[in-house]
Amino acid sequence: MTAVENATKPYLGLKLLMEKHGYTQQMMANELSIDKSTFNQKLNRSGGRDFYLSEANLIAKKLGEPISKFFYS
Repeated sequence: MTAVENATKPYLGLKLLMEKHGYTQQMMANELSIDKSTFNQKLNRSGGRDFYLSEANLIAKKLGEPISKFFYS
């Protein structure tokens, strides 16, 4: 898979970890102080949207999982 293809692939690992830890998209959006629709766009990488590093770090902290488990696969 090329870097461009990977950059448009949804974060499926993050979706699974959120489900495992009981987080909904709304709950995680609230933690990041963003709208649920914005979180969904970033989660699915819609329109080139992606998480800021600070958001990724907060998600990892909330889930108690290393950031590499869902952002660098």
